[in-house]
Amino acid sequence: MREVKRSALVNQPPARLYALINDIESYPQFLPWCSHASVESRTPEEIVATLGVRQGALQGEFTTRNTLEPERSVRMQLVSGPFRALEGLWLLTPVEAGCRVDLTMRFAFKNSLTGLLLEPKFAATVGSLVDAFVARARALK
Repeated sequence: MREVKRSALVNQPPARLYALINDIESYPQFLPWCSHASVESRTPEEIVATLGVRQGALQGEFTTRNTLEPERSVRMQLVSGPFRALEGLWLLTPVEAGCRVDLTMRFAFKNSLTGLLLEPKFAATVGSLVDAFVARARALK
């Protein structure tokens, strides 16, 4: 299973980043690879959402169940999609000047040939997420 970890410091409160992470319907506005995003269900504790991905040869969609800990974390678990496994964790840690944002994603494609072809592209896409959310937070100040 492939693992990608990224982190950043941002001069925004954790509540701001938490709100951006959970504003799934807005992802196509600032994530160039996100072709569509929809929320299947939403409660204060959980969001089930589907994202469409289109970046070169990488095309498709997947659905995750996101367990929410307000202003602290979002834990993602695969519901459906082209993955054998997909799990992720956003951690938001308050620091003096704002917050530290950490993202860890682990994934493996169902089809091993697909994995060989698309894993590097998906890893790069996941790697760009923290930068995209930090840029979005700064743009919406």
